[in-house]
Amino acid sequence: MGVQINHMAMNSAEWPMMGRFYEAMFGFKPSSKTSRPANGLSIGDGYVGLNINPLRDGYVGGLDHFGMVVDDIEAARERMQRKFAKADIVKRPSTRPFAQYSGHDPDGNVFDLAEPRSKLSEVYAEQAEKGGSMQERYLNKFAIRTPNAEKCAEFYHEVFGLQLANRNDEREGFYLTDGRVTLALLPWSIPIFENMSIKRPGPDHIGVKVESIEAFTEHMRAIAGSNPYLAPMPLGGSKESDARQAFLKRSATGKMQIADPGAVWIDITDE
Repeated sequence: MGVQINHMAMNSAEWPMMGRFYEAMFGFKPSSKTSRPANGLSIGDGYVGLNINPLRDGYVGGLDHFGMVVDDIEAARERMQRKFAKADIVKRPSTRPFAQYSGHDPDGNVFDLAEPRSKLSEVYAEQAEKGGSMQERYLNKFAIRTPNAEKCAEFYHEVFGLQLANRNDEREGFYLTDGRVTLALLPWSIPIFENMSIKRPGPDHIGVKVESIEAFTEHMRAIAGSNPYLAPMPLGGSKESDARQAFLKRSATGKMQIADPGAVWIDITDE
């Protein structure tokens, strides 16, 4: 059973600027295959796409969902229905370039699904041709906070074949991988949000692998100095923001944490 985590998506009222941030900061490449000036943009590292969609009425900004490519969607649906009755998949409109189907896990976390023959192959192949497949900075994690993390880990393993990753530390949660990108399923409950406002269940942060923390830090300072609109959002600085920063650091697996200009948390590592 083949599976690839192939895109991550967020909603932003400042989506053009957000695209520039990820281009300038991490070197992600845009795709002309999805040129939809009124409907957001897609950039990527040649393996994983980052879709930045306009924030629309009634929706929540920030991270929204992730997507996978699987060999056979109907076979995945059959595996799902045998054991996970509370999960489901629905077919998407033909106007959606990134997903043939969308579904949700037992806790209601949303994901997109496509097969290798979809338009996605063209979108991310083009990004790879631009050098993405060789670049040293790439998306390596999508993290979700969810009430039943262990059950959801079982779901993604049994239905889609994501493999449980060995961990040599005592960090919370469950980690699954497609061989390159990690899906982190972290526990959610109100008591864990001590000294800070409650964060609803759902997508928590993304991860990026860089060539070295030192080189990236120097690059980040240069970008922010050149254009302050592309500077990361500061973490810490008040009692509650210090608590948020410590909360992210405890659950992150990387060496450095920042937030993009739209407040999405990013966990950065060079390992």
